[in-house]
Amino acid sequence: MDRQPSQPDRKRPRLSTEDDGVGETEVKPFVNHLTLYFDDGNVVLCAGRTLFRVHRSVLSKHSAVFRDLFEKPHERFRGLMHVTMEETAEEIESLLDVVYDGLRVDIQELTVETFPTVANVLRMATKYHIERPREDIIARIRAEWPATLAEHDAKETRVRAHLAKLYRDAGSVPSAGRAQDENPDPEDDIIIHPAAVIALLRECGYHDRELLFPLFYALSRTTWQFGGRAPGHHLAPLAHADVERFVVGLEQLREAHISFVMVVPEFVPPPTNPPHFCAPGAARVWSTVMLRMMPGLRCVQRTREPLEQWRDAVPLVGEESQQNAVPVCGLCAQSIVNRIQGFRQYLWGELPAFFQLT
Repeated sequence: MDRQPSQPDRKRPRLSTEDDGVGETEVKPFVNHLTLYFDDGNVVLCAGRTLFRVHRSVLSKHSAVFRDLFEKPHERFRGLMHVTMEETAEEIESLLDVVYDGLRVDIQELTVETFPTVANVLRMATKYHIERPREDIIARIRAEWPATLAEHDAKETRVRAHLAKLYRDAGSVPSAGRAQDENPDPEDDIIIHPAAVIALLRECGYHDRELLFPLFYALSRTTWQFGGRAPGHHLAPLAHADVERFVVGLEQLREAHISFVMVVPEFVPPPTNPPHFCAPGAARVWSTVMLRMMPGLRCVQRTREPLEQWRDAVPLVGEESQQNAVPVCGLCAQSIVNRIQGFRQYLWGELPAFFQLT
């Protein structure tokens, strides 16, 4: 099926009229889409002033909604069925591109540049019940915001490496205490705001907690401080119910984080021969590491991402165990690491409940 641009139609184009507001009427012609106006098409879709000449059989094959739409009586235009669409030309174009490209969403990465197109495709594929592109997009969202801690950590490692390169190229270093009104980080230019993705999923009828809770956690990392130059911007896409979920979840997440920091565990050394006495040293190592985890005026931004903060605490245990004035053996140092790793797993598992997504 040839997708080359068609030759201009020899018939006089149908004209639309618009009032310029002063009683004069401006006459504007319809415009054939450059690549989605097929010479052998038998249906004309009209979106605004853009005309798409497509194949009824192709659209009917992939969409029961289009099939039912074409069964209804419509006007004739240029000798063909003429259907006026509710959507914009950009939305129709994004859907038809996918349909005529084997139902593949030809976007390798989700970025701030590609997300508007992905959002259009998901909305249109949902409305017209075309499953394959919907499944593809949801799979990409799951990959971008994974539901397992191991996958989340792996993605975090990749993102940190990428951001480190951006900072080197920009001649700057990431700052945990960057004020909100200062120049934005390079990170702000490459990451899709999670609130926009949550709103899109809700709009398209997705309510799976395994899909949503990683996005709510990502939003908690992004929206650590409200107000500033654009108050309300961070949560503007969300419905009121999701704003409430987010605020409640954010409070519970940070409360769990602070509570774990504040409690000094009782260290009972495992039985060995000869016996060893690491409990005082282990408690001291724990307290020293926890002091670095405490929120303060200079590290408010860091407390927005407790899972990442606890991950970064693991190597600190080894450093403090070696530098500690009271000896701590490797076995006891590992018990501290196990406690931190266990808390990270607990925190990740509780995220759906924190954000009331159960």
